[in-house]
Amino acid sequence: MILAAAACAEGDGPPPPELELGWQARRWRGTLPEAGGLRDQRAGELRRIAAALNVYDAIRGWRGSRNWTKWRDEYPEQWKIVASVLQMRDGQRI
Repeated sequence: MILAAAACAEGDGPPPPELELGWQARRWRGTLPEAGGLRDQRAGELRRIAAALNVYDAIRGWRGSRNWTKWRDEYPEQWKIVASVLQMRDGQRI
């Protein structure tokens, strides 16, 4: 799901279901996927949704930047996400 969200951010694939749910939640002002409260959601689903959104947003921000070094310095937390994705893809340390 992480790599699928990153690929989607780069225009290289469809969004994974968790990313689509995250977009719907944003669109509908934070509504949850299932009826009920926080504890009524499927186990781990909200964590997967948050991860998909974070990866998508970080990759989009990084790819959209004209100066990747400056972006990395301005957004260190998002850079950690991007570096993790790159490491997953390449099996290398960043």
